[in-house]
Amino acid sequence: MTDFKEQEAKDGDNVGTGEYEERTTLKAQRDQVYSGYYIESYQSGIKGQYGDNTAVRITSPEGEKQTLWVNGFEEKHFLQFVSKAEGSDEVTLTTSENGNTELSTPLKVDFLRTQQESEAGNKYNRIMFVLKASGEEAEMELSSL
Repeated sequence: MTDFKEQEAKDGDNVGTGEYEERTTLKAQRDQVYSGYYIESYQSGIKGQYGDNTAVRITSPEGEKQTLWVNGFEEKHFLQFVSKAEGSDEVTLTTSENGNTELSTPLKVDFLRTQQESEAGNKYNRIMFVLKASGEEAEMELSSL
């Protein structure tokens, strides 16, 4: 038994605890700005009623753990935003075996969900993100919540 406890102590940071972090679903309304949210991680390719979805794990400015679901064009907009953020020196992405993508540092963002019209006259959903902080600044703010 001693060997197992020693091994667990050595591997503690590399092995998940198995504990589930409780999150509520954020049902973001259209044309409302959501300010000061922190993106911590996301998971793409989750099958849903209307195709593939991405679960974006965020924390509200009040410290509430939430999940923002995006799919279709919104999913593409989100992934483009994250790809652009990854291009900065402060943010790297690592993907675990279960498909969860962790950000090396949280991203503090403002976002807006809206509906727009294409040149052909078709309506589509759009989500826009504005990066407010990342790196050490965002980490310190998030840990203080």
